[in-house]
Amino acid sequence: MNVNYQTDETHAHQTITTNIHSHKSHIFKLLGTTTGIQQWFPELSFEEEKEGSRLAFDLGDNQYEYFDITNYESDSRIAYNWDQGHVDFTLEENGDTTTLTFKESLPYTFQTIANDFTGWYFQIQSVKKLAETGQPLSKSDFDFESKTKEIESSLKIDE
Repeated sequence: MNVNYQTDETHAHQTITTNIHSHKSHIFKLLGTTTGIQQWFPELSFEEEKEGSRLAFDLGDNQYEYFDITNYESDSRIAYNWDQGHVDFTLEENGDTTTLTFKESLPYTFQTIANDFTGWYFQIQSVKKLAETGQPLSKSDFDFESKTKEIESSLKIDE
């Protein structure tokens, strides 16, 4: 897994690239369908699985936050707004493996950038494990605190 953090005048950026031993169409189903995404991010669901629709984030107590789907290319790319920022998943098949590239951009006005980057880092690892083994990564097997501190140090921004 290759991870890169960058900052510019207004945003912090995270790029994660990982090779997954699975077919592109299988991985896209995990990313781009309600049935798939809920296996690794159970709070998310699609209103419709297409560009121009929305992704719903279940906050609990019948409260939802909605994110616009800005790109939906079957088997190759899905992107959507994420709170004040944006996330983008791109898939490229290379023989019996698929390269997943995840990009996230958050403005400095987002209060918990390192926490969000850590969460997506975990989720990408979970997608990889799910695609390869049929089981997502357990939250208890991941050190969120250490990863968040590492990201804060890499970004050199105060939260």
